Amino acid sequence: MQFRKLLALFLAVSVLTYAQGNTFTKVRYNGGSVSTTVKPDDWDNKLTVSSEAISFTLKDGQTISILPKQVTALSYGQEAHRRVGTAVALAFISLGVGALFALHKTKLHFIGIDYMDKDGKKQGLLFQGDKSNFRAIIVALQGVTGIPVSVSEKERSEIPAGIAVQAVKEPEPAPQTAATPAAPAPPAVSTTTAQGTAAQDAPESLAVTSNPDAGEIYVDDSLIGNAPTTLKLTPGKHKIRVSLPGYKDWIRDVTAQSGSEAHIMATLEKAN
Repeated sequence: MQFRKLLALFLAVSVLTYAQGNTFTKVRYNGGSVSTTVKPDDWDNKLTVSSEAISFTLKDGQTISILPKQVTALSYGQEAHRRVGTAVALAFISLGVGALFALHKTKLHFIGIDYMDKDGKKQGLLFQGDKSNFRAIIVALQGVTGIPVSVSEKERSEIPAGIAVQAVKEPEPAPQTAATPAAPAPPAVSTTTAQGTAAQDAPESLAVTSNPDAGEIYVDDSLIGNAPTTLKLTPGKHKIRVSLPGYKDWIRDVTAQSGSEAHIMATLEKAN
């Protein structure tokens, strides 16, 4: 009961500060519309949220400034990865950074912002809040945009009370049909062959997950984002690589076929 009272007081104070702005300095940049050499494990970035603008200043001096009315979606956790990762794949936005720091044993509080730039183009911003500030960031962002936070059902409890959410069910593998190439069975993607490549049919729309979660996904040696995400592949052959510090690379050669979809799981084997 005491915790709920304190949380309610925290939310009330946050609402009063929207117009003045909230500044957060313990924030990591994990991908989006800006190319940067700032490392993904670097906290020295600054996020300022006010009724006038949402500004994200990177350690290298670059600033992303977004008007609240330009924001089209807010997301948290795995859903943030999926949404921003899909935007990157569809709009060919350069992530500009390396993949996640090796924190797979720690709760990672990712927050995603989808928005339209002044030219009407889709853009995305993926960043990571600290355990001490991610809830306040979510409260501030929704306070100036009024947009519900998309979050998977299993992570809904992480969102502060009183915040509007859009719960998202975990995607299920696409059904197999005679016209759709079968997704590989779990033994076929076992990490016992992770250091080699195995040719197999794959669809144009390919949902990729990894175990452990948040593996770095490369398509033809270009970083796309982190698992889980859905890739939109052009028809033809592609090399899919999933990497994570401390684990062996998982590699597959796939052939994308137009108009079909499937799901693959990259099970990573620990490096010796």
